[in-house]
Amino acid sequence: MRNPRLLRCFCVVLAGAACLWAVLAPDISGMALAAPRVLVTGGNKGIGRALCKQLVRDHGFSVFLGSRDESRGEQAIKTIIQEAPECEDRLRLLPLDVSDDASVAAAAASVKSKYGSYPQPLFGIVNNAGLGFQHSMKDTLSVNTYGARRVCNAFLSMLCPENGRIVNTASASGPMFVARCSPTMRKQLTNPDVTWEELDDLMQKAMSSSSFEPYGFSKACLNAYTMHLARQHPNLKINAVTPGFIDTDITRGMGATKTPDEGTKPAIYCLIGDLEGNGRYYGSDAVRSPLDRYRGPGDPPYTGP
Repeated sequence: MRNPRLLRCFCVVLAGAACLWAVLAPDISGMALAAPRVLVTGGNKGIGRALCKQLVRDHGFSVFLGSRDESRGEQAIKTIIQEAPECEDRLRLLPLDVSDDASVAAAAASVKSKYGSYPQPLFGIVNNAGLGFQHSMKDTLSVNTYGARRVCNAFLSMLCPENGRIVNTASASGPMFVARCSPTMRKQLTNPDVTWEELDDLMQKAMSSSSFEPYGFSKACLNAYTMHLARQHPNLKINAVTPGFIDTDITRGMGATKTPDEGTKPAIYCLIGDLEGNGRYYGSDAVRSPLDRYRGPGDPPYTGP
């Protein structure tokens, strides 16, 4: 085949067919047939557990339920199966501590050993694991921002290059932090051309001399990282979401009344929806939202850059 353009088209067709085969081919290690696979970190409780259940029960996915604590992960799977017995064959525990390099590497090696690396075994990654308030800046960033990056670095090569998706679970606390931070920091955290080196430098400085609340800062950094990652991988759909004010361990005692089952809408939309852009941040109503101010559910969508 001597025509370069024809050769490129042929390669694209082959790549797409390989991804389709990864979804439809028999799974020799026990997960169900014809089910695209999604990894959900922090899947043992709260929104993560609800998301795992809904992805399997309602949307035809097979799910790796990532859990730092193996026994809690096993219990989460039992709970999901009790609520939805049809989920049993498409739900698998994956021990995974996003704050630990060795744990993330071991989890990735486990998936690769069972499913290989080509055709790519994953359709999507949901970075749901997170720390809430009352934690140190170092611990909060290690999970909420660096943790998502660890997972992406380890698993990104396993995503189908033609239609793979990544969803980073952020928070409305991110834009609210940006709205009140210094103009210099605001410019860094909303810059669509931000580099990882710039973000890393910002976070390292925050860990050494922090004078502000870690949670909102970590989620603002996660949104900025999402923009950076999407720019680096334009063929993938990589976006961030806020689940909303949901009654979980993070918000307990703060007046949240919505259930974890009500907090999955934007993540599911970013996994299966017809997305127009990339590297964006979506509100709890699955509508595009700005990075530098709060947009409430039902408010007009953000239409800026």
